Order: sequence, then C-alpha cells, then structure tokens
Amino acid sequence: MPSLVRDVKRRRSVGALQMVNELMQDDWDPEKILRQQDELKVTLLRAQSVVAECKAGLADLERRLERRAVSSPSDERQRNSAANNSIRNAGPRKSRR
Repeated sequence: MPSLVRDVKRRRSVGALQMVNELMQDDWDPEKILRQQDELKVTLLRAQSVVAECKAGLADLERRLERRAVSSPSDERQRNSAANNSIRNAGPRKSRR
C-alpha cells in the first residue's frame, strides 16, 4: 500500500507541476488561470485526504502494536507452554529404517 500511495502522490505532484509550467508558458488568459487554480485546489484537497488517510492508518497500526506489546508477554508464555507440551506429548520420533 505504501508504494501505491507514493505512486499516487508522484502522479499528482507531476500533474500539478505540469499545470504550473503551462501557466508560466501560456498567455495570461484569466479564464484558464481560474480553471487551473480550481484544478490545483482539487489536487491539493486530494493530497490532503491521502495524508489524512495515511495518518489514520498509521495511528491504527500503532494502537494495535501497543495492544500486542501489552498483551504479548502472557500470551507468548501460554503459546510457548502449549508448544512445549505438544512437543513433549509427541514422544520420540520413530525411525523409518
């Protein structure tokens, strides 16, 4: 997912730069300038939305990691104990020779 976000951001920033370059090269048609200004505002809002979504996802991951870190010591002991018991209960392996 992070590479997808990077690709989206890269495409959007390239598109915004192209619009700015067009503005600098073209004649100063007020209607075209206003249209491009609106397009840049939309691009900015979309980018801000992507940033907000990434921040929310990161916060969610951090919360889950914190919960796992808090519950991990006792859960890990139980898993290790269960694994050790199943190994002990399995007994020695028989050779196929």
